Amino acid sequence: MQTTMQALKHQIEARFSQLQIRLAQGDTRSRRDAAYALYEELGALRQQYADPRTSHADAAEGHAVDALLTDASHKAWSLYSAYHQELQNQLEWASTREYE
Repeated sequence: MQTTMQALKHQIEARFSQLQIRLAQGDTRSRRDAAYALYEELGALRQQYADPRTSHADAAEGHAVDALLTDASHKAWSLYSAYHQELQNQLEWASTREYE
């Protein structure tokens, strides 16, 4: 159990590290898209670990894995939502601005 959890934590940390690099380099739209891509990747990981054919986890480990992935997914979704709102605000501001 400990090995699986450590490996999963490492995978999640690596993905969030990659996201931080992408967030530092992009504009609001690319930041939003990067956060959503991470959210999707975490969903794929959840499916991988939930698949009984590929997972040999016991029930306790399954719950711990699910909790870890749920927490990471919430963080990624929160980032996506924040960047999406920021983009919406920028677009709204641009559409109401008078041009001379």
